[in-house]
Formats: sequence, C-alpha cells, structure tokens
Amino acid sequence: MYIIYGINTIQTLLNYNYKCFSNVLVCKKDNERIKIIISKLNYFKIKINFVDDTVIRKVVGNVVHQGILAYINKKKYVNRLFLTNLINKKNKLLILVLDSIVDPHNLGSCLRSACATNVDLVIIPKYNSVKLNSTVYKVSSGAAGIVPIMKVSNLNNVIRILKNKGIKVIGTDDKSNNILYKSNLNKSLVLIIGSEKYGMRNLIRRSCDEIISIPTNNNMTSINLSVATGIILFEIIRQRNLF
Repeated sequence: MYIIYGINTIQTLLNYNYKCFSNVLVCKKDNERIKIIISKLNYFKIKINFVDDTVIRKVVGNVVHQGILAYINKKKYVNRLFLTNLINKKNKLLILVLDSIVDPHNLGSCLRSACATNVDLVIIPKYNSVKLNSTVYKVSSGAAGIVPIMKVSNLNNVIRILKNKGIKVIGTDDKSNNILYKSNLNKSLVLIIGSEKYGMRNLIRRSCDEIISIPTNNNMTSINLSVATGIILFEIIRQRNLF
C-alpha cells in the first residue's frame, strides 16, 4: 500500500485509475477543490474518513498535504511482454531509461515530464534506484501512477534488445560536443539519463549510439538531471511536430 497526499496528486490519479484507491483521509472538507474530489470519491464509492489535521500529520509528517491523504494499492510494474508488444505495435517509440536515480524528487520530476510528453515506457534498475513513494507521487503530481514503468535487474541487456530492434539509443553527458538541438530525434528512441552523482555507467555509455549535451550559458557546466530530462523530452516531441 502506498500513501499519497496533495490535491493535484490525488485528483490526477483519481481521474486516471480510481480502482487503486483504498481509503482517503480529509481534514479540509470546505476547500472547493477538495469538495470536487469528495464528490468523485462518493461517486466511485471510495471510503472517506474526515479527520483532524493532526491525524494526517502523524502519517506523513510536516509536509504540505493540503488537507487530503489517500491510501492506494501499490503500482504494478509492466513486464517484458509489455515491452515486446510495444515494440511490435508502435512505429515511433519513446522510452526513457533512468539509471540509478536516488533522489525521489528527481524521479518524481522525470516521471511528470515523461507523462506530459507521452513517453511510452520508463525503465529503471531493480537495484540502486529510489523506490516509488509518497514523495515521488507528490512531485510527479500523480504521474508516477500513470506512466508505465518497468523494473529490470540488468539495464544493459534490455538496452541491447532495444538496439537489436533498430531503436536508437541516446545517452546524456554535459561534456559531450554533440548538441541536443543538432541531433535527429525524430525516430524511435531510447533516452538514457544517468545518476545524479556519476552520470551514466561505463557499460551503459558504451551501448549508446549517440551521446548528447544541452548547451548552457554563463559558465554553467551542468543542470539538474530532471530539468535536463524535461528539456530533452520536449525537444523530441517538438521535432516530431506533436505540439
């Protein structure tokens, strides 16, 4: 069971998959946006408990919960069959690989951008990666419960499978001379984002067909990985004329 909180997070997930909700705690029932959520919860016959603020704070601590908290079923990760069907059915894939992301805020932001750009699949390693939690759901504004996510024990094997299917693998490194905006991204792609501290691992780097960077001004050598992820994803869909 996951614990999630915040109006946007709960509203987004409620609109997408109300069946994952088990129980909802509310302490600000006079809030107009929460009234809308309560109406939907009643419609879907989801249990609501009206409680004092201290009850919610005992569960989540001193966070901005906005007067609402929900218990939801754990997200089901997709499997290799999902990936196989995706490869066979879609012409222009967009797969995001997040290699060893350990900050839940970064993971949440990446998932939010992935949802906003209709990424087909996010792949994360089984080990050395932050798990989905209330912070990830909050920062992603509920996108963590929407985007298909596959957890694998060997990222390199999966990347090799995708390469063998003719899908271009793009890595990221702020020291690369290949500028993002000069790269052809209008094709099936795997975008790899490395960890906060070390970037891509060497074995993963060697699997890349191309390594790109985002140009910056004012001697700023690098930017936050979740910001970089959003910039690259939106450039991909810009090149695909999806906006």
